[in-house]
Amino acid sequence: MRTFLSFLGLTAFLAACSEPEVPSSPPQMTTPPDVATSGFLTAYAEDTIPMEVPRLRAFLEEQPLIGFLEPTENISNPVASQVLDGTWPQPGAARWLRLADGHYVIERVIENDPDFFKYQVFIFTNSTGRGVDQIVGEQRFIPVEGGTRFEWTYNVAPSNFITRQIVRRNMPEIERYITGGLQGFANAARAEVGER
Repeated sequence: MRTFLSFLGLTAFLAACSEPEVPSSPPQMTTPPDVATSGFLTAYAEDTIPMEVPRLRAFLEEQPLIGFLEPTENISNPVASQVLDGTWPQPGAARWLRLADGHYVIERVIENDPDFFKYQVFIFTNSTGRGVDQIVGEQRFIPVEGGTRFEWTYNVAPSNFITRQIVRRNMPEIERYITGGLQGFANAARAEVGER
């Protein structure tokens, strides 16, 4: 019995690690799952930007954060997007993102308030989809002296207890990925207001 369980664990591990074939076209939109509220592994990044919240949000519309993400060893960055439903970034809107490696993800907006933005990534054509049920991203914009603290929380919901261990090992890389993207955005915002 123990050998059989070990075999199942190895099979799940290999399935989670192997990369699926690159799709020839974007995935079809499906009914999104309920937004997860627990069971997350979390990456976090923050930076203080010398803009008041309204100006920062306007700059974020002009210079989307995904444009500042840089690939890592295991994470491909977005290179194109297309809205599938609704008006981005209004709640309920959905879009696909094409990644540099040819794979896609689909994400949708859950909330978009002046000081808070929440979205869900729920379709992955790459190997992430074998180990992750969904990702729930949250961005908070908090007024502070001299500007706004931009907090980005990246909540990853693994599919099961086996893939949870694999995802856990990748969380430091995910945190470096979002930290680098936020720093790139923050530097662009600082340049916009003439601050170095």
